[in-house]
Amino acid sequence: MEKKSDSKLIALYQSRSEIAISETKSMYGRLIYSVAHDLLKNNSDAEECENDTYLGLWKSIPPAEPKNFKAFCLKITRNLAIKKLDYYRAEKRDFAKTIYYEDVLNEVSDLELHLSDDKESDLSQCIDEFLHRLDKKKKIIFVLRYWQLMSVKEITEECGMSKSQVETILCRIRKQLRNWLIERKFYHE
Repeated sequence: MEKKSDSKLIALYQSRSEIAISETKSMYGRLIYSVAHDLLKNNSDAEECENDTYLGLWKSIPPAEPKNFKAFCLKITRNLAIKKLDYYRAEKRDFAKTIYYEDVLNEVSDLELHLSDDKESDLSQCIDEFLHRLDKKKKIIFVLRYWQLMSVKEITEECGMSKSQVETILCRIRKQLRNWLIERKFYHE
């Protein structure tokens, strides 16, 4: 559900009010920075990513009319941070494996994903529904792994759990997600 303040922010962007950026910074600046920093592990890169997020919002609203402004901001931030990570990895020829949220589908199943362009948003909504059904602990672990791109080791430190506990939970969630997507006809056995 969209908050009134988010509706106000969207309206400010749509009217091209320069206040939109400062209002966004005061409401979500720390969160945007935190998401960028969690991925990039560098203060100046995280600050640059935060500023680029504001520019991205400015350029995309309008025509975009996000239903969830906070999620829209964080998606822009995450995509910018991943782009920067890709740039650094290409530059250093570091082929360390990083799993992007979208690639969780590759870990979930070796089955063929049946997805037309018009069903891509349905898949996103389906995964959101699945996540809402998970208990808080499992949801946190899943989001840390596939949204914030944390390693299993980092998740164990963050959640105060053993490596085997985290790995077991992630394995079970992937199996549950696989079955969830099969039931909803995104995968065919």
